[in-house]
Amino acid sequence: MTAIFALFFYLLFLPLVFAHEHTNAVPEIDRKFLDHLQRPDNRPNERIDEKSKSCCTDKDAVSVEYKMVVLEGAKYPEPEWYVWIEAHNPDGTPSGYKWVKVPPEKIVEEYSPSGQAYVYLMAYTIQCFVRPQTRY
Repeated sequence: MTAIFALFFYLLFLPLVFAHEHTNAVPEIDRKFLDHLQRPDNRPNERIDEKSKSCCTDKDAVSVEYKMVVLEGAKYPEPEWYVWIEAHNPDGTPSGYKWVKVPPEKIVEEYSPSGQAYVYLMAYTIQCFVRPQTRY
């Protein structure tokens, strides 16, 4: 009987062990959009695991400083995007902030409703980048 009670107690509180708090505040207008965002690098492969298709949730999106660079001389120039994020050494220790180029396959086609740029990071790598709505 004690084993059954212990198992019940364990299963009851297991979700609390894995819960984690997010501290970033995303504007209300962007929450639903960011919560349902699909990874752009998934499209060629169409992963079967539903969790790997998602960028993550709106609570994992980080508002980010960005810059767009258009290379001169190209016949059909595609802009390159850079984000200002904390860089890390191979051992995982922080090495300061720097501009990091966003891989083209990580750029989401859609824009956030507010026009703000967001990045999703996992293990210090860019998983998804939501471009800002730029004014030309």
